[in-house]
Amino acid sequence: MIKGLILCGGSGSRLLPFTFSLPKQLIPVANKPVLCYIMEAFKKAGIEEIGIIVGDKEEIIREKLKDPAPAGLNLTYIKQAKPLGLAHAVQTAQPFLKDSDFIMILGDNLFGQSLEEALSIFGEQEADALVFLTPVDDPRRYGIAEVENGQVISLREKPLVPRSNLAIMGIYIFRKNIFAAIERIVPSWRGELEITDALQELINMGGKVLSYMFPGWWMDIGKPEDVLEANRKILNLLTAPENSFGNARVVAPLCLAAPSAFIEGSKLKGPLIIGEGCRITGSEIGPYSSIGPGSILEDAILENSVLFERVKIQGLKDPIRDSIIGQDAIILRGQEKKSKSFLLGAGSLLSI
Repeated sequence: MIKGLILCGGSGSRLLPFTFSLPKQLIPVANKPVLCYIMEAFKKAGIEEIGIIVGDKEEIIREKLKDPAPAGLNLTYIKQAKPLGLAHAVQTAQPFLKDSDFIMILGDNLFGQSLEEALSIFGEQEADALVFLTPVDDPRRYGIAEVENGQVISLREKPLVPRSNLAIMGIYIFRKNIFAAIERIVPSWRGELEITDALQELINMGGKVLSYMFPGWWMDIGKPEDVLEANRKILNLLTAPENSFGNARVVAPLCLAAPSAFIEGSKLKGPLIIGEGCRITGSEIGPYSSIGPGSILEDAILENSVLFERVKIQGLKDPIRDSIIGQDAIILRGQEKKSKSFLLGAGSLLSI
């Protein structure tokens, strides 16, 4: 039985101030944590035993996954005491993984293609590992793989002189012999056990490491602009005519609202999504906006923005655009009359 492993360590420093209070893997995209999209991909592929590598924000992750995590999954939380690298995280998970094959995904990855094809190739070709790859414009920013005849022959982490433009996405399939490879590597200059070094060692040991050219879209949610782009992409998918909307109400073209949301005297322009318990009055919302549960918008203009839970915006006639607003933030009307953009962390109070 193949298992799943999701890595939820890392500080998320490029997503400050939001990651002061929330792990980056829980950043909401279209009102759902990034981590939940990965879980849904696992469930669709028939993988129900999932280990989650956590650091010092374990309790937050446990609490946030109580409701939105897909039903039918068995979650095991695995503590990584220190962030000593991806290969170290795999090593830490060995008691959970045992002798099972497993697919590992970095918890800040979003992607638009199912896992079934890659899993089938991995099994049919009796590979020791499979690495998901995608071409990128600037390979110096990524771990890069060199490929010959469908097999990975070398890997380098952020090379100054890349041998290809094939970036390692952060999705891998392994057999148990990856543990032997990890035992043979030493920490990098960063003081971490690198998964690229472990894969290279596996190749040196004679292991068969396949490349998988990912056919769908992929994003690493590492910066605020990534969150906004991912929100746009997911909203387009959610509001597509062929989709089932579950218990959401279609309150306007391409506009989804939770049953308990109250909307009155407002202009909605989709695609957008409005969470449970929201109250929206006298406002213009959208397009490409996600309104987190419990948020209140009165006399507000909002577009291309992501609101976390319980955001309150009142009496603000000037547009808020291209913004991310953290949970429990409050924005009140002031005197200036200009379009504004914000990156507000949890618990912020802004009067403008």
